[in-house]
Amino acid sequence: MKQNNKSKSIKDSYNRRIDYLRISITDRCNLKCFYCRPSKQIKYYEKGEVLSDDEIVRIVRIAHRFGLRKVRLTGGEPLMRKNILHLISSLKETGIHELSLTTNGIKLSTCAQDLKKAGLDRVNISLDSLDAEKYKKITSGGNIDLVLKSIDEAEKTGLTPVKINVVPIQGLNDNEIVSFASLTLKHNYHIRFIEFMPANCSNVWDKSKCVKSSDVLETISAIGKLEQMKFRGKGPSRNFRIKGAPGVIGIISPISDHFCAHCNRLRLTSVGKIRPCLFSKEEIDIKTPMRNGASDAEIEDLFSHAIKTKPRGHSINSSEAYDQIETMSKIGG
Repeated sequence: MKQNNKSKSIKDSYNRRIDYLRISITDRCNLKCFYCRPSKQIKYYEKGEVLSDDEIVRIVRIAHRFGLRKVRLTGGEPLMRKNILHLISSLKETGIHELSLTTNGIKLSTCAQDLKKAGLDRVNISLDSLDAEKYKKITSGGNIDLVLKSIDEAEKTGLTPVKINVVPIQGLNDNEIVSFASLTLKHNYHIRFIEFMPANCSNVWDKSKCVKSSDVLETISAIGKLEQMKFRGKGPSRNFRIKGAPGVIGIISPISDHFCAHCNRLRLTSVGKIRPCLFSKEEIDIKTPMRNGASDAEIEDLFSHAIKTKPRGHSINSSEAYDQIETMSKIGG
């Protein structure tokens, strides 16, 4: 049953309305992308450490009272979580306006229709190369054919607009920027170029490998005139369209031109800690109080506190910040 969330809406200390929650529902993944996994062997959380379906739904239901409109399920790889269809349908019943999911696409084609029926609205699919061998290298053995099949299936099923996340890296896949952008000439895909970020992979991160968003746009302009779309004031993506193309090109630039002034989100880790900013060590434990019998009012106070402690902006460009950033698969980047 949908609840009325118009009576309560909460802003942070910098007058940003927080209405978007990204929830990591597992730290497990069926790929090992080199820029995501840590330099040391990863240790997965035990089942009892991870939030249960009921706990996740309860948090979303409470957050909905504060005007929460959007929820995105992340991981790890969220489709590795058991009973995900039940979780999706239960989350949708809380009354949230939009429910989406970020996936690597390996398993999506086999369950896209069921996900849509359960209440999922759309998907983001991570794909950093259109070349099969290069994709296998980046992901440590992934099969690109499964991902391409998932993109087709998502479009047919109505999990749209299908958004494809690409991380251009100097000397690795930056020569494919035009190929990815050209997909928008024939399809209503949203191709989102995301700047390469540090993620506790000390053997990989090098700022010189980051392809700036301005360079991405300059490269794409060679195949057609770029028209900037109206910025609605929320979310990290600045959107463009090649004149006459059905699809959209998104630019996300946390390194060269951060979007903190418009940030409208919080993150909930798979072990029940609210993270006000991806690039911050600040965390508010919500699982422990919940398992100790905290009331809804007490959980509301914790959620409100998380919003009020959200920083003005991240410090990712300071050299000392790099070592503080945890593995993306652990916090649900």
